[in-house]
Amino acid sequence: MHYFALRVTLVAILFLGTTSEGTFADKPNIIVIFTDDQGYNDLGCFGSPNIKTPNIDQLAKEGMRLTSFYSGSSVCTPSRAALLTGCYPERVGNLPVLFPNSDRGLSLNETTIAELLKSQGYATACFGKWHLGHHAQFLPTNHGFDEYFGVPYSNDMGIDPGMKLAEAAVFREGKTREAFLAGKEKLPPLMRGTEVIEWPADQTQLTQRYTSEAKRFIRKNGDRPFFIYLPHTMPHIPLFVSDRFRGQSDAGLYGDTLEEIDWSVGEIVKTLKEQNIEDNTLIVYTSDNGPWNLKGNDTDKMKGNMNRRIGGSAFPLRGHKFSKWEGGLRVPCVVHWPSKIAAGAETDEIIASIDLLPTFAALSGAKLPAQKIDGVSAADLLLGKSDTSSRQTYFYRNAAVRKGDWKFVENKLFNLKSDIGESKNLADKHPAKLAELKQLLADHQAEIKSDGRSPAYHERAPYPFPQNNDWTVHRGRWSFSKEALRQRADWNDAKISLAEFEEGATIVQVEIKVAQGSSAGLVLQSRGRDLAELRVLSDGSIRLQSGGVKQVVQLESKNGGWRLCRLVIDDSKLIGTVDKTKLESIELTTSPDQLSASLITYKSQAQFRNFASISADGRVLVNAFKKD
Repeated sequence: MHYFALRVTLVAILFLGTTSEGTFADKPNIIVIFTDDQGYNDLGCFGSPNIKTPNIDQLAKEGMRLTSFYSGSSVCTPSRAALLTGCYPERVGNLPVLFPNSDRGLSLNETTIAELLKSQGYATACFGKWHLGHHAQFLPTNHGFDEYFGVPYSNDMGIDPGMKLAEAAVFREGKTREAFLAGKEKLPPLMRGTEVIEWPADQTQLTQRYTSEAKRFIRKNGDRPFFIYLPHTMPHIPLFVSDRFRGQSDAGLYGDTLEEIDWSVGEIVKTLKEQNIEDNTLIVYTSDNGPWNLKGNDTDKMKGNMNRRIGGSAFPLRGHKFSKWEGGLRVPCVVHWPSKIAAGAETDEIIASIDLLPTFAALSGAKLPAQKIDGVSAADLLLGKSDTSSRQTYFYRNAAVRKGDWKFVENKLFNLKSDIGESKNLADKHPAKLAELKQLLADHQAEIKSDGRSPAYHERAPYPFPQNNDWTVHRGRWSFSKEALRQRADWNDAKISLAEFEEGATIVQVEIKVAQGSSAGLVLQSRGRDLAELRVLSDGSIRLQSGGVKQVVQLESKNGGWRLCRLVIDDSKLIGTVDKTKLESIELTTSPDQLSASLITYKSQAQFRNFASISADGRVLVNAFKKD
């Protein structure tokens, strides 16, 4: 008997595990449930008259309602960047809403909640909508998550044909691999890890499948602390729901999606209870931003309807998604932790999604990121150790500010305690308060501009680009048509290079067309080092540079027309010509050999055609991007 008891105790200790900061038993499991475009009013416990959410209401009854909880933005991508990094969106690259053709994403230099908790031995998973970059380098598994399953961006978006398809990818609704690679259809993919496993995603099953993944992960990691980030696709439009919940809500299809999410919450809690870990699990339920502005009628609310009138309710707040009013960023929030958070608690203190990272750090024993963050821990408030929040000020992006009960927006002043609907402008009655908050916002704008960090960029290979496989993309985004090679992005420099020419090349030429206010050029290299650059500017000026020698010639602008640019090597001299204009020759300081060439653009949507390298005896050694 004593031996058996000792053996069980030893096994229990082994399963509890330890970290440098203490035992696993000291660290709560953490689940963040993050809905998409859900309004402040769209839960039973936040006053909804026609959406039934008994499971979330029970979390609120056993836990705490946060009635002044703010998301990081009133739109998708920046709100998610804020949540996961503990920073205002402007500090971590100021990402806009990303699309399948976007080449930006959350920088790997930023520390996410998942990375922070992994340092404390947590298992981590993301199941749902990511929307912080769909290229492999930006996906959850490169931002601290052990697992990812979900849709990489909003469910009204299409595909990037450059995404990696799993070998066993499932194609639905008659779609094919060829249709995917064509990249023309506005239907979202479903991913696992960094691969597309289904296209188009069966959106009627997304909430069900996210829930199944979460339950599996909980059961798999019941013996160690875990972090689940569950950013639901719904109720973003188009709205989809499984057959079980279709038509069940009194609020149409929108309500159906939320009642299915409420079921999902119930399933997760049930699984925690089955694993006997509910008491040591912190659940945070909230939304990424406010609801769409207007609602439709019953005939609009059908499966998959893209009508933009469908949306939720932010009552009693003013505004909606996309706005800087309360209804855009103030969202419902419920926190639940039976062993730590008092039942039936409620607070109207200011707390924001950017405060979750430092709160989880405090609760898990993790160290805060080395880089500056904007969040502050709300642990003492949640645990009942304090009645006041560590946060007294919140910035609505760079457009408005709240301090205590006062809010400054659009040069107007509101007292949110007495006027939650922002209907009474008190600027004339309180000029000192108006000036104080206006200066506070200006100071914040200046600080974050000086101390903001950059997003990351994906160096996209040209697509489609099968005709010229020996060209290498160094940066930028290129595409090839029958007419020209195009640099497609206008926010960054771009460069593409050809492998070394055959022996004997003496002439390199290409036709270039540049967009207004930008430039593009032909670069000649010897042994991989730049030998000369011939650049064309949209104002008609031409620049030839080799070593320390630079020539500038002003030609008449062609207003976006084509120019034939040629670099000629004549013994030890370099000669540049543009159309019929010949520039002065430049003496070469090194013997040119092992020649190659690059095409380069500068913040331009440049085009190139009829590239060729020609030998001294007139043989064409390379002929690319030749117009048919």
